Amino acid sequence: MSEQLYILFCESPFEKNRVDEDFEDEFASAQENGFGTLLFSFEDLTNDDRFSSATRQIISSDQLVRVIYRGWMLTPDQYAVLYHDLLSKNYQLINTVEEYQNCHYLPNSLKFIEARTPKTVFEKFDSENSLDKLIQKSKVFGKNPIILKDYVKSEKHDWEGACFVRDASNEDDLRQKISKLIELRGSYLNEGIVVREFIELNDLTIHSKSGMPLTEEYRLFFCNGKLIGTYDYWEEGEYKLDKPNTVEFEQLAAQIQSHFFSMDIARQKNGTFIIIELGDGQVAGLPDKTDRSKFYSELKNAELNS
Repeated sequence: MSEQLYILFCESPFEKNRVDEDFEDEFASAQENGFGTLLFSFEDLTNDDRFSSATRQIISSDQLVRVIYRGWMLTPDQYAVLYHDLLSKNYQLINTVEEYQNCHYLPNSLKFIEARTPKTVFEKFDSENSLDKLIQKSKVFGKNPIILKDYVKSEKHDWEGACFVRDASNEDDLRQKISKLIELRGSYLNEGIVVREFIELNDLTIHSKSGMPLTEEYRLFFCNGKLIGTYDYWEEGEYKLDKPNTVEFEQLAAQIQSHFFSMDIARQKNGTFIIIELGDGQVAGLPDKTDRSKFYSELKNAELNS
């Protein structure tokens, strides 16, 4: 009898014992492919007064079993609470707390991808002079254009106001846009701010709502060192060229300390590919065009054959 594998989903905030409506298609696909499914309260986990009751509906297992989370992003501290709470019930998440942070926070990912990703500087925002420190570090970019984001996410849909800086040496503009980014991220700001070299990528289209430029990007998922899928990143725009040759990225993936992660890559105008960033596979979204059933079939194969 084969080992039972589980997928953990967020419960609907409006209806008990029902999966969050944004993950209904994944929930169904997981069950179709033989995964057991578990639900927990994301709202409780992310509430300082209720986090201890997030997994109250999950009954302890008689033996240690593996589980993969598929849901909304968590801070490393929130993930740690979930990880240890589940472990006390004999469910072990596929990634340890350290492995989660390795791919969730860009600064932690750099040790694996620095040679294949745009030049990057960062600063944790935990003091009054954090902004000044980051401005100073940004001098390495000279007058070149740069991109801003926090440790996890950008405000790329406010491309001109809080993401793209045309001249990194324009300190007033840089300071203003970093401040705008911090304002927009608000309480969702992840640790600090990242400044990255802007790289000319192969054009795809212009986003119909935000007006931001969309470029030829792909999201790769790896489980236990195996590539389980390569997906067009954007729903808009026509991907006219062949999918990338992933051999070099599969070789690099073997060095990344995580059992389940995503890797976003993009084609430069000269035709070569770079890595944009990594993401923990449990909280990385599936692009809209992804065949959910095939994804869970490949995920199961990678888990069973690990």
